[in-house]
Amino acid sequence: MTYDIARKRYYSSYFSLAVSSLLAGGILLFHKNIQNIVTVILVTSLLRLFVMLFSHFYYGALEWSFRNLRDFVAVFKFKSKIAPETASKNILILNWRDTRHRFAGGAEVYIHELAKRWVAAGHNVTVFCGNDGHCPRYEIMDGVEIVRRGGFYFVYIWALLYYLVKFRGKYHTIIDCENGIPFFTPLYSRAKKYLLIHHVHQNVFMKSLRPPFSWLAVFLEAKAMPWAYRSTEIITVSPSSKKEIMDHKLTNREPVVIFNGVDVKRYKPGIKSKKPTILYVGRLKMYKSLHVLVNSAIAILKELPDASFIIAGDGEEKGKLMKLVVRLGLADKFTFMGKVSEEEKIRLYQEAWLFVNPSYMEGWGITSIEANACGTPVVASNVPGLRDSVRNPSTGILVEYGNVEKFANEITRILKDTKFRKKLSTNAVEWANRFRWENSAEASLKLFI
Repeated sequence: MTYDIARKRYYSSYFSLAVSSLLAGGILLFHKNIQNIVTVILVTSLLRLFVMLFSHFYYGALEWSFRNLRDFVAVFKFKSKIAPETASKNILILNWRDTRHRFAGGAEVYIHELAKRWVAAGHNVTVFCGNDGHCPRYEIMDGVEIVRRGGFYFVYIWALLYYLVKFRGKYHTIIDCENGIPFFTPLYSRAKKYLLIHHVHQNVFMKSLRPPFSWLAVFLEAKAMPWAYRSTEIITVSPSSKKEIMDHKLTNREPVVIFNGVDVKRYKPGIKSKKPTILYVGRLKMYKSLHVLVNSAIAILKELPDASFIIAGDGEEKGKLMKLVVRLGLADKFTFMGKVSEEEKIRLYQEAWLFVNPSYMEGWGITSIEANACGTPVVASNVPGLRDSVRNPSTGILVEYGNVEKFANEITRILKDTKFRKKLSTNAVEWANRFRWENSAEASLKLFI
């Protein structure tokens, strides 16, 4: 129990208290002789042992169960702290995660940056999203109401229940965000809806999920979603994603492109580090293909032995990547920083000599523009999305996906050629200044209103 308390896991303490209460109650009821008392102590001791072992090995399942039970009860108690009648428009966003989630990425940044500008324009915005178990269940950030319920899958169930019980009739517009699987709002809401698709996930599902889950996910995105949203306008974030959506026949209506942006007042050039620094910022997921960067480091370090690599972000692949770094003998060259604050992220962009994104696919590549705004050129995979955010060879270099040798060669070339790198940096800042969140917020509001 002391071990659990040290790890801030308190269910074992609650169970221990309950068993102690049973012990006291048992002795009060059965105390005619010493044999009865010994029996009560034995039974409760065995029960305590069982409870302690169960809570130790199945703590995650217990935590998940209690959190979802709490979310269910909260459906009927929930009261919004915003006043819907005071706004020009009330906008509800259903998204898988928000920016405080430990696995948050560009999709969450996109939603929040637009949402807070919609609030500044006089509208009320509520984001309903999943909770990683480490964030407040309710919060107001930058004027945006954040309601966090459920997790990886249950967020979809709670979104339906909360809408039917609490949100129905209170919002003029719903933004239904598809992160592989949408919330299927047309099946239960008559409000004006827009489906936001960052990129098509068909290939990701087949590579990252096992049958039958991959088959189900592919069916939901490729067949069920187009049917459910056949009358819904679709928003996407890049021309590449728009083309993919049309190629996969996910809609019979041409999607509207509203670009990702950057806050150029905060994201701006700074002082570069004294030694070559290669940076990645983002989620650590399979399709991000960070193993390509790690493997390319061997050749890069032969040419530039004082170079260092920084990976900022969190995700399911972190453990595998750290093991790969150790296996290749590169532990002293790689720093895994985990999820970083906005201020820390900007500093990293400013100090880095080069930003690398070896991803298999992106909707746009918001981190490429953020890096560019800080005067940092990019080497990225030549794949949909990144082809839009990286101007090859003006603001960075696009490389054949998965080609470790070419990644290493281009990274080394840019790091060694100071004149070329500075030219890329100048172009990068100019390019990033074309993409401002204010422009995207204005474009989206014109669409909604």
